Amino acid sequence: MRRFGRRDGDALFGLQYAANELGTARLGMAVGLKVAGSAVERNRLRRLIRESFRLHCRELPAVDLCVTARAAARGATGKELLVSLDRLWGRVRREQR
Repeated sequence: MRRFGRRDGDALFGLQYAANELGTARLGMAVGLKVAGSAVERNRLRRLIRESFRLHCRELPAVDLCVTARAAARGATGKELLVSLDRLWGRVRREQR
């Protein structure tokens, strides 16, 4: 994916994505210890990423996605995180048309 995919992101998340042949979007995540600190915070970020993906996966093209949490995500509210992810999903939809 790194070789053929595209990259995008903002202050809270990095995103890499590449087209796949499966006909549906797939999600991968990287939420590191240095970024999120405690296991509670890492799992919170993972749950928010998964839930946002679940709500938008039918709108996304057939791509493999890898979402990487950035340091600013640690102190962000749930609403800020979801808005950031919504914006990234929209960019993927526009790019893959």
